[in-house]
Amino acid sequence: MRLSKATLGAFAKYPVTAADRAALLKSGLAETAALKKFGIFGQDLAAFAAAAESLGLPEYVMPAARTPESAQPAQRAWARHPLVFLMEAADDITYNIVDIEDAFTTGELGYDSVLALLSRLAGVPRPTDSGMTESEAIAMLRARSIGTAIDACVETFITHYDAIMEGRFAGDLVGASPLAEAFGLLRETARSRIFTAPRKTELELSGRRIIANVMSGIAPVYEELAAADWHPEGLSQHGQQLVRALSLDLRDIKDPVAALHALADFTSGMTDRYALRISRMLSGT
Repeated sequence: MRLSKATLGAFAKYPVTAADRAALLKSGLAETAALKKFGIFGQDLAAFAAAAESLGLPEYVMPAARTPESAQPAQRAWARHPLVFLMEAADDITYNIVDIEDAFTTGELGYDSVLALLSRLAGVPRPTDSGMTESEAIAMLRARSIGTAIDACVETFITHYDAIMEGRFAGDLVGASPLAEAFGLLRETARSRIFTAPRKTELELSGRRIIANVMSGIAPVYEELAAADWHPEGLSQHGQQLVRALSLDLRDIKDPVAALHALADFTSGMTDRYALRISRMLSGT
């Protein structure tokens, strides 16, 4: 894709590898928002390090653990790019609010419950009889809530500007804003009443089975590729058929790590409908 370094920096919500994150936390480094998960694969570490240096991202390095018998490489992590906080806030605002509106639309949350949550977030009184339908009232409050949340995050960014630019800000904009408690209520409602609802649970079970079918159906291609010393022409006739049917890109796959990444990338890039179609094709149903 040849993304710019600024774009790569803004994408990296968690600028650390899995191994380095575990080692840094074990060493006593406090868990910040940037260390909540890992966001860099080991094979991409050098490329990200070059981008981070160009962007001026502060780096946190723990000295290498060296003994007479062995020498472990230093653990590396970076502060977040300032644009990450804006991208994360946009994501938090949209999904938390829209999840509540969707739950009203599907009947998982009642009108009064959603009205109370969004009225509090938007900072406006509950709508009285104004000729709007319930759906229109919820849509209006959703829009007002998003606008109010954006304003709050802008003010929070300005308040913490110096710490953000210097890599010292450890939290997130929504969590540090005056609306943190209101968003906490949205998240708790989603956890307790939306994500555990029967319809949601059924969809997750179905999705898990579909993903398993897809990955287990495609994995033999990469197993055959490994057995053929990473030469695609060594695939069986069935393997070659799968490659053609799915337009699998086997270029530059020369080791098990690259093979697993390719399998995961292919699966995660599917739309829901495409994944369902491929699952049915692979299972013959």
